[in-house]
Amino acid sequence: MNSQVFLRRLGILVVKLLPLKLADDIATMLGILLYNLLRKTRSYIETNLQHVFHEDSPDPEQFNRYVKNTFVNYARAMTDFLRLSYITIDGFNVADSGCDRIGEALKLKKGCVLLSLHIGNWDYAGAYLAARGVPITALVEEIDPAMLSLYTKHRERTGMRTFPVSKAAYAFINAIKHNRALAILADRDIVGNGVPVRFFSGKRKIPRGLGEIIIKKKMPVLLSYMIFDTSKMWRYRCVIEPPVFFSGGVEEFNTYMVKQLEEIIKLYPDQWMVFHPEWIA
Repeated sequence: MNSQVFLRRLGILVVKLLPLKLADDIATMLGILLYNLLRKTRSYIETNLQHVFHEDSPDPEQFNRYVKNTFVNYARAMTDFLRLSYITIDGFNVADSGCDRIGEALKLKKGCVLLSLHIGNWDYAGAYLAARGVPITALVEEIDPAMLSLYTKHRERTGMRTFPVSKAAYAFINAIKHNRALAILADRDIVGNGVPVRFFSGKRKIPRGLGEIIIKKKMPVLLSYMIFDTSKMWRYRCVIEPPVFFSGGVEEFNTYMVKQLEEIIKLYPDQWMVFHPEWIA
């Protein structure tokens, strides 16, 4: 068995046996350990945050706290991802804001796009919405086949469907034909052929063709994300904004998208979990 798959399966067993508080404590310790050990990855997070805080940088102590918290939040999110192998609808601990807006958008019978990013816990969000009865499909990154198979079982267990990013066109066709919500994480260029855009104080690439399809098919777009609830009243907070329609050009769409993603990241900088060197000259 693939060693990574074995570790994930072991993790599923561990989180199933442990109380949530203890699992969280272990995840926190693991996140801090990775923060100290993975220097190269830490440098990527530091670069991300330097761009985010280019106008108003926090003091060094607070900045390092954001970096460390990013590792801790990722470890906690992964713990909850492993729980998706057995969680029930009653097991989701989510403050829901705007879920009914998806149903309103789907009344137009054109499908809709849930525009999101790698923040908080996107897999948990998809599983939660599916468990709530939302007909949702998600584009997912293509990884090691054995790991992808395991992840797919997690993601689709509550009813969500997935398509690899290489088959994005088929995912759009399926969403429109069957009137489904298509979740897309638009802050990374997974395929490698993305469009360079200004992002905070630097440049990144966003998925190519996204705006063209949305505009051509007149699909409603709902900005959506799920973050750890900073008030601690709930474990997560799910935010789904009202649908937006685009009749202009692709540049208008890209400008809107980048601005919205930046605003979300600025609100939750230590929940933006991008561990790759993706800034370009």
